[in-house]
Amino acid sequence: MFEGIEVVKGHTPDKGADSLGGTINLKSRSPLGMKEKRRINYNLAVRWAPPFTEVIPLREPHRSHPLLNVGYVEVFDVAGGDHNLGVSVNTFYSENVGAAHSTTRDFQNTTAQPAFLWDYNTFDQYNNRKQGSINVKFDYRLSATTKLTLNTVYNDANEMGKLRFTTRAFTNQVVGTTGTAGILPGYTDRITEVRQSTASNFDVATQGPNNFFLRTRHIDLGAEHTWNRVQLDYSGMFSFTHINNGSGNDGGVFTMRVNNLGWILDRTASDLYPKFTQTAGLDISKPENYRLNGFFQNNNVDNDHEVREAHANLKYDLPLDLKSFLKTGFSWREQMAQDVNRNRRWSYLGTTLPADPSITILNTLKTGRQVPFWYAGQFFYDRNPINPALWSEDRYWAQQIQYTGTRRVTESVSAGYVMAQGRFGNTGLLTGVRTEKTETESWGWVRARTATTVAQQVADPVGSAQKDYGNTKRALNGGYTKSFPSVHLTEDLSRNVKARLSWSTSFGRPAMTNFLPNETVNEPAQTLTVNNPSLLPQTATNWDASLEYYFEPVGNLSVGWFRKTIRDYIVTGINTGTIGTGTDNGYSGEYGGFTRLSSANAGTAYVQGWEVSYQQQFTSLPGVLKGLGTAANVTLLDSHGDFGGVGNRATRDVPELVPRSGNLSVFWRHRGFSSRVIVNHTGNYLIEYADGAPARNRYIMARTVVNAGIGYQLRPAVTLSLDVNNLTDAPQRAYRGIRDQMQFTLYGGTTITAGVNGRF
Repeated sequence: MFEGIEVVKGHTPDKGADSLGGTINLKSRSPLGMKEKRRINYNLAVRWAPPFTEVIPLREPHRSHPLLNVGYVEVFDVAGGDHNLGVSVNTFYSENVGAAHSTTRDFQNTTAQPAFLWDYNTFDQYNNRKQGSINVKFDYRLSATTKLTLNTVYNDANEMGKLRFTTRAFTNQVVGTTGTAGILPGYTDRITEVRQSTASNFDVATQGPNNFFLRTRHIDLGAEHTWNRVQLDYSGMFSFTHINNGSGNDGGVFTMRVNNLGWILDRTASDLYPKFTQTAGLDISKPENYRLNGFFQNNNVDNDHEVREAHANLKYDLPLDLKSFLKTGFSWREQMAQDVNRNRRWSYLGTTLPADPSITILNTLKTGRQVPFWYAGQFFYDRNPINPALWSEDRYWAQQIQYTGTRRVTESVSAGYVMAQGRFGNTGLLTGVRTEKTETESWGWVRARTATTVAQQVADPVGSAQKDYGNTKRALNGGYTKSFPSVHLTEDLSRNVKARLSWSTSFGRPAMTNFLPNETVNEPAQTLTVNNPSLLPQTATNWDASLEYYFEPVGNLSVGWFRKTIRDYIVTGINTGTIGTGTDNGYSGEYGGFTRLSSANAGTAYVQGWEVSYQQQFTSLPGVLKGLGTAANVTLLDSHGDFGGVGNRATRDVPELVPRSGNLSVFWRHRGFSSRVIVNHTGNYLIEYADGAPARNRYIMARTVVNAGIGYQLRPAVTLSLDVNNLTDAPQRAYRGIRDQMQFTLYGGTTITAGVNGRF
């Protein structure tokens, strides 16, 4: 569908400015640009988790999955024209398996040693997302000056059997030998003993089989005109996505629990698979000792998304020998998101539930710890209990969730720009300004300040929900207008050396959920927390500079420096004033005198860094070595600022900032053979910051992923390929406070993709 991808670091006026970093421009492929009359290309592959790699038991029967792609392009002569109608059809089908084993822990809230481990969790998750799509595109050259385009996409993606089985052993963080204290004294940095108490629990949770069914329909129409020095293009687009999300007809979310027990968790031999020894309480290996904790819940939510767009651009080539032009244009986009919620839940009226002995997780195979598991389909079918006499539905909850879970938000963006680009000797200049106006509208329900009683909700669930929510529908409106100037310079210092300097402005929009009605009341504190529909975006002023040296015949080395000043950081919990009294105070007369808390724009941050990249094909080497090539890049980041807080933070204390990252690839081609090795490294970085509580800071550990592949072209119509993804099965890991206190580890596994592709 695309002939190329442009990565733009410095924002230009003719592209959207809604990114704090850069933008990615997917350049559509035109069938009229093909030299042949007809082309058919194909790619038939199988993703495979080979038997010598470790997978979770849920995946054992599903180690292989297909990846298929067939494309057809042809150019026709119609209406007396010559090669003036291009047609392309692309079909795609894939099954993308996510099968993972994970462990999650929580340690004592301290960076000192030793620290006890009070929460130990493991899960296996299996999911296969099946996706199929058809893209049909027509390009018609109406005349020498006019081209028309029609592009359509039909895409379906579904996950009809997503499953997760979880075990969790947890207690409180109280050390002692009496009462509800959960941790016995004498713990070490490797061994924690939990005492038998009512605070000590062992849970087995089931999620699924979950249902996710996405349907996207897309159509866009466009035209391009060229008259001597004038170029005009315009287009319109409509895209609709409907998602059914939840537990399907036979799935659910529920937890089975054994309470009042004790255990020893020993990480001496293995941190990933510690030894778990039960010391007191009912036997966790016996299904009859478990009771349903809370509710059995069946989720059913519709998510609808609609996007409408219109664009127009006018370009005028100046009558100068300087390759200069003026350009202007406008764009409009309206994006709507709506949720409709039909969740239901039930209490169990019996005592024990029969387990499903066929379910096994990897932790059982690794540690020998035997625990039972349950499957939702044993008890529910078509969103109703198989044995209604054993289940009692919470009908009030089902009614009220239809209010609180049904909501809609619409965002409209209108933009216009002017820009100029030219070349003066060895110097290139691009400058201009873009202005965007954003408007948001939303509606949803919140709960009345005084709710009905439990007795009323049981006796009349529909009427009680109507009383609690029926008169509390809120509608919010917000908006802002921003302008984004930019200047970009290039200089050819010599035949092989180019310098670039760029100054641009951009912004990051708040998530659309910020614009939905939401009210959370704290009666003792006399506060009401609400969303802010007038929340402004985070804005950035960007400096980018680079020096590039180009080798002969193929290769280059570049060094770049950048600095971003980010203002209007979004901060929650800001005091925005006192709520007035009277029926017109915006809250139906409620909450008069309360303090209103909301999100606001506050704080400034500075991010700067260096980027070094190198790539070269060694064509000067003798013999088969001339097909050798390499590419590498390294990014180093540094940051500081108040980020809307009470003091400054530096690089280590800035969430989501990756201080060190890099890539290395080596490839070799000779005649029909090709091979490649790609290494990606992401350094250690903070993912969650807890001000004043360093033990709660969460860090993602450094990770290096290696991918490799080989290929052989028999002829243009047949090329064989073999690719290995995550060759070393590198996991994703996180820790809190100190490295020895693992918070999260997830193994996704290694896969091999074998395929045949070509064109004719």
